[in-house]
Amino acid sequence: MKSLRNLKRKSAPLFAPSHGPLSGIRVLSAGSIVAGPFIGILLADCGAELIHIEGTDGEAWRYVGPFIEGDGRRIGSEYASSVRNRLHIALNLRTEEGKEIFYGLINQSDIFIENMVWLEERFGISDEQILSVNPKIVIVHVSGYGKAKFGGDPEKCSRASYDLIAQAYSGWNKAFMAPSDDVIRIPFYTGDYITALFGAVGALAAYIHAQKTGEGQVVDVAQFEAIARILEFYYTLYFNLDGYMDWRGYEKTHPRTQPYGLYRAKDGWIALGAVGPAVYRRFIEALSGLTGINPDDFPYEECQVRDSPKGSQLYKIITECFAKYTKEELENYFAKWRIPCSRVTTPEDIIKDSHWLQRGDIIEVFEMVTGRTIKQMGVVPKFSKTPGRVWRGPTRIGEDTVKILKGLLELSDEEIMELKNKGVINFP
Repeated sequence: MKSLRNLKRKSAPLFAPSHGPLSGIRVLSAGSIVAGPFIGILLADCGAELIHIEGTDGEAWRYVGPFIEGDGRRIGSEYASSVRNRLHIALNLRTEEGKEIFYGLINQSDIFIENMVWLEERFGISDEQILSVNPKIVIVHVSGYGKAKFGGDPEKCSRASYDLIAQAYSGWNKAFMAPSDDVIRIPFYTGDYITALFGAVGALAAYIHAQKTGEGQVVDVAQFEAIARILEFYYTLYFNLDGYMDWRGYEKTHPRTQPYGLYRAKDGWIALGAVGPAVYRRFIEALSGLTGINPDDFPYEECQVRDSPKGSQLYKIITECFAKYTKEELENYFAKWRIPCSRVTTPEDIIKDSHWLQRGDIIEVFEMVTGRTIKQMGVVPKFSKTPGRVWRGPTRIGEDTVKILKGLLELSDEEIMELKNKGVINFP
């Protein structure tokens, strides 16, 4: 097979529509199940042309239930809810031809993101080899414990991880504990999504550096560190306040900042917060309009600690008052006083909420495997000049293999069919 790593660079986007502030950037991703792939999806929402490598049998995330079914086929609903704006190439990286295709794609890309686990050990692909092909590329590694070259225990760095494992090692399962449970599992791969956000920041920061200097580099994103970074109160208060750990995040109301918490209304739950003396004063005056209390009887300094004498009295007044009104009544009333207040939203609320819908936060995309139109979340954040866009939903395995090999790497139809017959690539 001819060398593909020295072909002339083809400008992006070559296949994706031009849109968003990242138009002109080409991102290559490989891996599965949330953290790594979602970095690429975030960048693709903002206009990057994203090519995703999966195995010839498809990535594991496709096969995680529960499933969306249609026309005798099915796809993992978690996968379908997240994956979009990707060009898919199905490639066997264990073959020499597969590696040459990979390096050809590296030569054509600005950013490479992977969470494949042991990339070098399993496939013989090292950072040094990647950078020798494209010295300007940004390599983003996503793993549970980080890469040993960035420090830490090499044995621990070699361990496998999932979202749950990173939750545990970061301390999140304990930080969010409830007394009856001692520890808690945070659902919806939340740790993976947090990791992806840090990964996207790292990828773009390194990309900007590469554009200024012509120098690529490696970005190491460890799941446990990304999660721990957002737990800064939990750890820094402990380290600096003699072992202080009384955050009690499981409680519905904050024990030391009142009002700040979840309160029961007549028809469900609301969240309300009034932090700091100025907002607190507006709140207490607003509460006076509902209850007839004298605002001067509840000074800020004496009422912030919920379980103090004055704080307990105020907490009782708040809870009894809110229980008399609906969520909407409380939202509208406190909005007039510029007090932050919101209902605790459910999926049933969202699909009828004009604010969500008018901002494009619930969209519909075509899912190719089942042939169904499905709902997904919209693009975040919004841009005034270069808006993001969802131009494509989930695809079949290797949907764009032929297109990429012909259009980007200049392989012929005969070469492509030979590679498929040898099991190097796959396509529908």
